[in-house]
Amino acid sequence: MAFSWKIPPWERHENCTHLAVTLMDQGEGQFRFIAEGVRGDDAIEALADLLMTPGSLPLGLSPPALIGVVVRRGIDRTWLVDPPLQVGRDKRGRWQVAVADATVFFPSEIGGFASRLRAQYGRIG
Repeated sequence: MAFSWKIPPWERHENCTHLAVTLMDQGEGQFRFIAEGVRGDDAIEALADLLMTPGSLPLGLSPPALIGVVVRRGIDRTWLVDPPLQVGRDKRGRWQVAVADATVFFPSEIGGFASRLRAQYGRIG
């Protein structure tokens, strides 16, 4: 399956257009996050930039440590320091993320997308 972009976002020479917040399980119901700027025309391209740029995602981060990635258009200093997210576990113990005006990608989506990128481009990060 081919991607629709002409130039992959991680190969573009442009300023960041989105903010990606990677959520990680710290154990005992706690989480931490890493926020960084990424490039792309939409949330999917921004996720591709995050996955394909060396050093962006911590190496080996996968379930159960990975809760998800939240992608938001624009760069906002507030989001870099304290993103307005509601993160917690449901009654079944699964992580839930609530946020307005952003896209949330969960590990199963990220894994499938990373597999497609690896098949097309031969590497991840």
